[in-house]
Amino acid sequence: MKIGRNIFGVGAMTGISRIFGFIRDMLIARFMGAGRLSDIFFAAFKLPNLFRDLLGEGALSAIFIPMYTDMKKDKSFAENVFSWLMIILLGLTILFEIVMPLVVWALAPGFSEEPGKLQLTILISRIMFFYVIFICGSAFLSAVLNAHNRFLLAAFMPVMLNIMLIAALAGSLWYGNQYIIYVIAATVVLSGIIQFFTLWGRIRHKNFGLRLIVPHWNKQIKDLFKRFCVSLVGSGFYQITIIVGTLVASWQSGAVSWLYYSDRMIQLPFAMIGLAVGTVLISSISKALAEKNMRSVYLQQNSSMRRSLMLIIPCMVGLFVLAEPIIRILFQHGEWSAESTQAVAIAIKIQCLVLPAMLISQIYSKTLYASQDVNTPVRTSMISLGVATIVYLALFRFIGYLSIPVGVVISGYVKNYLLGHVCRKRELVKTDKKTIFSTFVFMAISVVLGIFISNINITSVWVLGMVIALFGIIYLPIAFIIDRFIIK
Repeated sequence: MKIGRNIFGVGAMTGISRIFGFIRDMLIARFMGAGRLSDIFFAAFKLPNLFRDLLGEGALSAIFIPMYTDMKKDKSFAENVFSWLMIILLGLTILFEIVMPLVVWALAPGFSEEPGKLQLTILISRIMFFYVIFICGSAFLSAVLNAHNRFLLAAFMPVMLNIMLIAALAGSLWYGNQYIIYVIAATVVLSGIIQFFTLWGRIRHKNFGLRLIVPHWNKQIKDLFKRFCVSLVGSGFYQITIIVGTLVASWQSGAVSWLYYSDRMIQLPFAMIGLAVGTVLISSISKALAEKNMRSVYLQQNSSMRRSLMLIIPCMVGLFVLAEPIIRILFQHGEWSAESTQAVAIAIKIQCLVLPAMLISQIYSKTLYASQDVNTPVRTSMISLGVATIVYLALFRFIGYLSIPVGVVISGYVKNYLLGHVCRKRELVKTDKKTIFSTFVFMAISVVLGIFISNINITSVWVLGMVIALFGIIYLPIAFIIDRFIIK
């Protein structure tokens, strides 16, 4: 498997998705601003995203792919897991539809301070929770495709959600803004249905397809659920960290939306680079570990880390320097205020500092999952959650919503250190000198260029685009030459 080509392909598809995502967010900002309606939508959307990460793209995929690979891609095993998953998702959906008022109140208690805000959030959450069945099923089907080294269609699926939401938001010009929150909630559910059946059809077309069966309990399923439950705790702690941040931020009007847009900016480079690396590595390292080929594991890790840091470090510096003009030019239209621009920009300047730690943690955690160690990520996630929560609560009274990005950065580096320590101790990872030295060189070049572009007056989207292009045109050739030909 050509790991570089697959990482590039997944990263490119993710980049396309994020571009459409920014267009979507610009329309949301234009029609909803950063206030009541946007707070409701983003709070309600966190629930299906949480379950997608837990049951689809997070714990289950990380456990399923190594087991599926070890079992020589046994179709009956995959069908059994798929059928159990769909039954669990149906049960969870029924349960949450019943207890949604309690769930929403626990997620965003500050919404009760504004008349009608909590009630509307409950209704929108109930509509969008049906998305869970289809998007978690889609994430599992994507994992099956990834295990067969077919990455592009699964990586393209989020584009469908964004395109449909863009169409729904654009349609508000005709049907009026008073119904916009209901229309986009229904559009989210419809996009999940389309993604699910598109992926299922692709798998069946490739003749390693799946079908729903009467699920049965056997040793393989017992082992998977045992590991899954442990891994779920680890993934759950990360999600709980996000929920705790939302809960704390809900007491400050507009803060939920400010943090959403800040996180969107941070997730753009991370998704294109970090998540792409993790998606491809878990399949390739699982295969290398199954063959007991540690040399291949180390080579893949160092190559991925070096190439990824070459890209993520200038993104971090660029976001720090250009946060304010990016938000002002992209979002400060219609209902969006200058206050919201400044609030989001400050959060970005803080949170972007965690990007290198997030990227390296992906490599460490995927290596541990590929070795079928699910306990270490749980322990590190528990510690990370504790650190983040302490920071949130300790600093909120002093710096308000900014305590959330500060907590994210601190807990991110704590988790990265703990994961790396365990991997090195077990000789699951060896970082060579070239990778370490390259990192410092990439940082030095990026900082110098960042200081240069910080002195440019950015007044339009064209100037912003030229500044970003100039940064890339100067940085990328220099970094590539240094890494490829000078550092030995």
